[in-house]
Order: sequence, then structure tokens, then C-alpha cells
Amino acid sequence: MKLIKNAVISDKQVLVNILFNDKIRNIGHKIPTTEVDETIDLEGMLLIPGCIDAHVHFNDPGFNQREDFLSGSTSAAWGGITTIVDMPCTSKPPVTNIKNLNTKVEHIDKKAVVDYALWGGIRGNDIPVNPEIIDNLWNEGVVGFKLYTISGMSSFTELSYNQIEAILTSFPEYLFAFHAEDKDVISASLNTYTKEQLSKPEYYVQTRPVEAEFTAVEKILELSQKNRIHFVHISSKKAAQLIIREKKHQDVTFETCPHYLDFTADDIPALLGRIKTAPPVKFQADRSYLRDTLAQGTIDYITTDHAGCNYTRDKLYHDFSRVYNGIPGIELMIPYLFSEFYLKNKVSLAEMIKLTSENQAKRLGLYPRKGSLEIGSDADFTILDLGNPFTVDENRLHSKGKYSPWNGKELNCQVAMTIIRGKTVFEKDTGILVKSGYGEWVKPR
Repeated sequence: MKLIKNAVISDKQVLVNILFNDKIRNIGHKIPTTEVDETIDLEGMLLIPGCIDAHVHFNDPGFNQREDFLSGSTSAAWGGITTIVDMPCTSKPPVTNIKNLNTKVEHIDKKAVVDYALWGGIRGNDIPVNPEIIDNLWNEGVVGFKLYTISGMSSFTELSYNQIEAILTSFPEYLFAFHAEDKDVISASLNTYTKEQLSKPEYYVQTRPVEAEFTAVEKILELSQKNRIHFVHISSKKAAQLIIREKKHQDVTFETCPHYLDFTADDIPALLGRIKTAPPVKFQADRSYLRDTLAQGTIDYITTDHAGCNYTRDKLYHDFSRVYNGIPGIELMIPYLFSEFYLKNKVSLAEMIKLTSENQAKRLGLYPRKGSLEIGSDADFTILDLGNPFTVDENRLHSKGKYSPWNGKELNCQVAMTIIRGKTVFEKDTGILVKSGYGEWVKPR
């Protein structure tokens, strides 16, 4: 048994002790220590349930020049993330059937430093869909299915709204996650500008406008009255407002990302490839509204949409339209969120826990094993040193992507320790303390 002493787990700043092995066994002020083999004194540091990033692209196997599961999960551990959920689309082969799922697990299981779950995918390439393939993926343990309404990937093409409607009708019990930007709206926007204009960073947000996100969200909600729907990386006020209103009538959730909370299209000409992603960061009204939803508890959770690359190879194009879309955010998300919203804007700790672990775990069928400090839950802990600011240095990130829109920004707290299933995986002064392959595949339900 192990014992954590003097941990703060609530806004009341009361010190508690936690007894654990791979599971949490007891939490209290006075715990007998007769069976304790190791004691960790946190001296008043903040301990929260192990944080979850429910939307990452670790590109393994197939696109390992940009990221792989070892580099991505190492970066996750440095960032206090104990469980990641990897997307099905950015690997070869994509996770669209059992064979491909097994191929992926074979590659990543020996590399994972943190625990992981997996999304399955449904792509236009496979229409008409074989129901048995979808059922088998679900039964094997994917958390749900990712679909695109627009895609730049030939290996994972988008679906039409008619195809989406057929899938939702055929599989009413499964969870579906949507990259929601309307292809026709984007095509019309692209046709509005000259080739020279499209090469300039200040036009990027115009080519994927707010209306594209809103239109796709609106159409999907019209088709999904009886389904479980999740919208990934929502970037605009208009789409978020629609989803929040519809929550009264449908089983629908949404996420946003730190870059949509901190940057706007005005930052693109200066930050260039460091901030280019899809959908793009929008405008001040969108940023302000998304920050308000976080403070008010109406957003469901925060993810990174982590997608790193080699900056020199993939981002340094004079023609901005050729610049790779993606930000490697997993190492900085938790320090940023707790610096910006917990310490500065006084969002409650209970709400911060919902945003960073609890709501993800519940939505994806991982709760209470993950995202909880209940007795019997996995002993997954993210420990934060709130009184220790640091300045972001993109060259020291552990992702293969050595770039960040937060480069040079001071954050007001650091991850001190990451513990997964009772084992200290990361410690600030030492680094990674486990061998690759420690992370386990976590299946829902």
C-alpha cells in the first residue's frame, strides 16, 4: 500500500490523506499506516482525479514522422494527463474495422506511457456501411464513432448528410462524435477569394467561417433526435449557443479546446503555423462566449485536439493554405486551464474537475474507474504545484511538435506529479519514471 499525505482535494484547502495501491482504498484525515510501504507528502499541493484528454491524434501507426504513441503519451504524462482517447482517422490503417483496430493496438500498446481509450470511425470510403463491422468495433471496446462532414484526408473521407442520417437511424444506441463544418459553405467561401488571397494567413478564417460550423451542427441536430451526439472542437459562439439550447431536447454534448479560449483570428498573422488548425480560431465574441460557457458550467469538457508535426517540414510554407493544420497542446492544457481559470478567474475546483476528467469519463463510459476519487476507482492522480509559475519554452516540449502558440507565455502553475493506477509515472524533478508500455487500453462499459 501507498499513502499520500497532506493533499488538497477541494476549495476548502483542507489537508487529507489517501491510501491506495492500484485502486483508491481510503481517503481521510487519519488513516492507519501499518500496511503502508511508501509515503508521499504533498505538503499542501492540489490533487485532482487523473486528467483525461478525450481528443488526440497520436498518428500511430503510419504518420509517425509527426507523432507516435511514445512521444505523444510521454508529453501527456508531463502535462498531467493520465488517460488519452485517440482518434481513428490519423493512422494507417484507420480504426474502421476489427482488423485495423487490432493492428493499431499491436503498435501502440508497447509504447503507451499513460492509459488510453480509442475512438472508432465511420468514413465515406466505406459507404454503404456493413452493420456487423460497426457492432464488432463497439463490442470490442471503442468509446464511440468519429465522423466528418468535411475532410482533407483521402484515407478518411467525409459523409453526406443523407449518409449520416442513415447511420444514425441504423445505430441509435451508439455515441457519435462529429467534426462539424459544412463542406458546401466552405467550398463557397473558397470560391470567393483569389489564389493569392488564399495564400495569406489573414484570409484563413474567412475560408472556414462561423457559418460553416453552425450549418453543420444545425443539420446534424436535425437528424439526431434520438441519438447520442458529441461535437468535437467547437470554436464559435453561434454553434455553441445552438448546442446548449438543444441540450434540453437531445442527448448532446460538446467540447472546446484551449486555443479557442485564448486566441482569435487576429493572432493568426503573427503566430502563423503555431495557431493554424481546423476549425480555425474565430473572433473576440466567440472567444469571450466560450470562456463564459466554461465559467458557467455549460460546456461539457475541454480537449486539446492534439496534432503535432515537424514545424520546419510541415508548417514553414509561404503559402499559408499549404500549412499543416494542428497544434500539439497536451503538455500545456492542464497548466493553462488551472492558471487561467482556476487561479485567475476563480472557477470552482469542482467545475475544473468536471472539465478535465469527470465529464469525459462519464460521456465515454469510463466512469467511475476514471475521472473520480471514489473508493475503488483507479488510483489516477494529477498533482499540481499552484505556487510555481513557469514560462513556456516550445523547444522543451516532449511531443515531436516543438512549437506552441503559448511559447513565451508565463503560466502560474506546474504539474508536479502524474500517478496512474498507483504508480508514479512522472515527477517534475525527475521526468518519466516508467518504461514505455506501462499504459493500458481502457475499455468502456
